[in-house]
Amino acid sequence: MRTITASLTAALALTLAACSSSDKADTQPSSASTSVASPSASAAKAHSYTTAQDIADALKAAGLTVSKLKKETAETYISKVGGTAYNFTVTDKAGKAAPGTAGINMFPNAEALAAWVPLSKSFGGVAVTGDTWAVSLPTDTSGARDDSKRLAPKVAAALDGTVQQ
Repeated sequence: MRTITASLTAALALTLAACSSSDKADTQPSSASTSVASPSASAAKAHSYTTAQDIADALKAAGLTVSKLKKETAETYISKVGGTAYNFTVTDKAGKAAPGTAGINMFPNAEALAAWVPLSKSFGGVAVTGDTWAVSLPTDTSGARDDSKRLAPKVAAALDGTVQQ
């Protein structure tokens, strides 16, 4: 998760540097973010959550095991765009440890989330997204990645979100 976050931050820095040469690019989403069938297309059906705790509570209510949220303090893409990231674990296997650390990312707007989705996918990420939030599942190991692919539809059903992988 941390490797993906660092890589996403580096990729975003390059993307933002390329976009900063044009005022038009600063005010309109790039063609890469608008061509992705993702958050904006699915936002109409996704539940709107205002806090990461609301998301964690919805996962618990759906029968998933969720750890206490821990606010991410390192500078990441999410913090650079004005959002907030939280680390936690989530699993549907009662009594067994989650295969890695997941994240709840709260974005300031749909555009910031839409820019994050292709970056996450480019690094092999498995996530569930809504209007301005994402639950990023662990992919650090093949076991974690396989478990996240299996768990993602359950997380999506619990949150009325969309699986991104």
